[in-house]
Amino acid sequence: MTRNLRSLSGLLLAAAVMLLIPASLAAQQLSRWVAEFRFGAEQFSNVGPPGTLIYTKTFPLPATERTLFVTISTTGDAHEGNAHWFSAQVNGQFCNKGDEGAGIAPPGWIPLQKHFDYDPPVTYTSGGVSGLSGGDGGGGNGDMHDNDIYYTWCCPVDILRPGFNNVVQIFMATSSPGNPVFVERSQYYIDSVATKLCNQADPLPDSTGGTDPTKKPGNSRQ
Repeated sequence: MTRNLRSLSGLLLAAAVMLLIPASLAAQQLSRWVAEFRFGAEQFSNVGPPGTLIYTKTFPLPATERTLFVTISTTGDAHEGNAHWFSAQVNGQFCNKGDEGAGIAPPGWIPLQKHFDYDPPVTYTSGGVSGLSGGDGGGGNGDMHDNDIYYTWCCPVDILRPGFNNVVQIFMATSSPGNPVFVERSQYYIDSVATKLCNQADPLPDSTGGTDPTKKPGNSRQ
């Protein structure tokens, strides 16, 4: 009898603790709907925006969800000092239109990799050998193999269709049309929470940060 009472008391205590957990914590539980990879031949793009489609997924999003997260984890290389530009769209709309900033990428796009295309007689040392010049392939001195790319887009409820199928697409473009960018061995993840997120961060106090007035987009390299 005593043992049964103790068991009952334990169950009641556990139930009481669960009731005390804020609903907001449950609403922010991350649910993963997609985890996929693409190995094999390199994917490439030699055009600017709207770019080349490198990933697409149609999946049902539960009616409770209010924020979507789209993540790419891949390996990339570029030629001649041009940049990888990426864009994630849900149901045909940008996850974040953003702005061009110093990367010169158009709204809705973000540069995630770029290597300086230095000119000879600049040399470097690798593997204990000095005086080297040239990239890792046929893409000039800025052809640097291979480098990690990892990025997550936050996609607001405005562009989602909770309770229905949603189409997620990732596009890749080059900052210099005709000059290709490459990715390979890619992983893709799609997650969501029931909380409405994707809010703009609060501005920083003037004394601790801000835009560098000496760095103008017009003076930035593509």
